[in-house]
Amino acid sequence: MHSIGSEIKKIRSEHKLSQEEFAERINQKLGFSITKGMVSKWESDSIEPKTRMIKAIAETFHVSLDEMLGLSVSEKSSPVETIAAHIDDDLTEEELAEIKRYIQFIKSQRK
Repeated sequence: MHSIGSEIKKIRSEHKLSQEEFAERINQKLGFSITKGMVSKWESDSIEPKTRMIKAIAETFHVSLDEMLGLSVSEKSSPVETIAAHIDDDLTEEELAEIKRYIQFIKSQRK
């Protein structure tokens, strides 16, 4: 059975973060005061995070709320959406510009 706690743990593990680092990442981005202990309780399903915390996790780690809540979406994501979802916040402006130039190059090669 899917739980919000298991999804939070999966997101944290995929980013190779400790519970403390996970909390700090959200706190830095959105100004919350999440603690390591809160993350631990969420992951163990001792408590469920409030809606604003779930939204903060989704926004910080670029995951959909549907995914976090274990909802199946019948629509299939386009490759563009999949690629866009993998662009991290830590890219420089130059790197983003290079990606955009490459996309334009690919489009220009269409026949």
